[in-house]
Amino acid sequence: MGLLYRTWFGLTGWIVGVVLWLFILQGQVLWWQPAALWALFMVLWLITRQLGADSGALPFTAVLVFCGWVFLARLDPALAQGHFYGAMLGAVLYLFGLLVPAIRFPFTRLWAWAALGLLAVTAIWGESAGGARAWLSVGSLRFQPVELAKIFLMFYLGRQLSREQAPWERLFFLTCFCMLAAWQRDLGPAVLVFAVFGWLSLWHSFSWYKLLGWAAAAAGGFCGAVGLFSHVQNRVLAWLKPWDYLDSKGYQVLQGLFALRAGGLVGQGLGQGLVRVIPHGHTDYIFAVLGEEFGFLGVCALLLCYLSLAFWALRILDGLDQERQLVGLGLTLLLHGQVVLVVGGILRLLPFTGMTLPFVSFGSTSLAAQFWMLGTIAGWSRGGGEA
Repeated sequence: MGLLYRTWFGLTGWIVGVVLWLFILQGQVLWWQPAALWALFMVLWLITRQLGADSGALPFTAVLVFCGWVFLARLDPALAQGHFYGAMLGAVLYLFGLLVPAIRFPFTRLWAWAALGLLAVTAIWGESAGGARAWLSVGSLRFQPVELAKIFLMFYLGRQLSREQAPWERLFFLTCFCMLAAWQRDLGPAVLVFAVFGWLSLWHSFSWYKLLGWAAAAAGGFCGAVGLFSHVQNRVLAWLKPWDYLDSKGYQVLQGLFALRAGGLVGQGLGQGLVRVIPHGHTDYIFAVLGEEFGFLGVCALLLCYLSLAFWALRILDGLDQERQLVGLGLTLLLHGQVVLVVGGILRLLPFTGMTLPFVSFGSTSLAAQFWMLGTIAGWSRGGGEA
């Protein structure tokens, strides 16, 4: 108990310091939003504890969300404001996940059909940005349906896998999801969902034949994507030979590496980085922005927050029934697999997938969906995992 209170006290001190920095030195008119975020997380923490659930994820999530807000405020106050409203929506979905046991919904296949329906509607009537038709507008509301579709599909896949029924049905829905994502030219979510379900399948019942099958499918999908999509070819070339394409497709990769190198051990300092020379620094490449200003120690602290969230989730899942273990592990892997793909892409360990850094990057839909995943897992800790 004392450790949690000390954590909140330390976070409060950082927020007060940044509010003063924004208001006095930067003249920001949105100085009140960090205070509102602090109050929001305190309310969520109190509600979670009052309901008898495990609130251990909230301090780490608060650090990530607050860190994202600070850097987005540096880039553009409008981005920070969008991040703030995304966190507000996320708080609502967190409480929904905490209170409503969504995976107990009896018609399991409806989750899968809802996921495919969202992607199909987006592929037909969606809006394109950055080469992918991944956005849908309903009136003044603009969002990315794939962020919700990933969760819907994981509800279905985890439940069906626990029942050890209809393996071809699961593969059918997984294949349709990946094909619809490819139709939208938004392959990052397809790679993530494919990798997560492959991991879940092997964790549930390992065999060398199954491992070879998943590896062959991954290799075939990679070769097919490189052959069919020019933007995938560009990303592979930028990954393998960025110096050969310094002024074109390799520019973003190299600028990210330059920023991380310039950050050194302790960083250039908040507000001292050359953030505007990195393309998509507010979404895809915010990790490089963080590395330049906070340095190696800063990004290690950030990654420790994600690692702490993973341990928190695994501690809750331990002892639950197999159905919730598989769904919860799938949700945890969706979140942390995305971190691995984003950070690995920026460090040139993997081809870059164009996804956002959870809780930190700009993107209200992804932020809200990630809060829902946390709330769902926290809800299972209520009353000894009876929720």
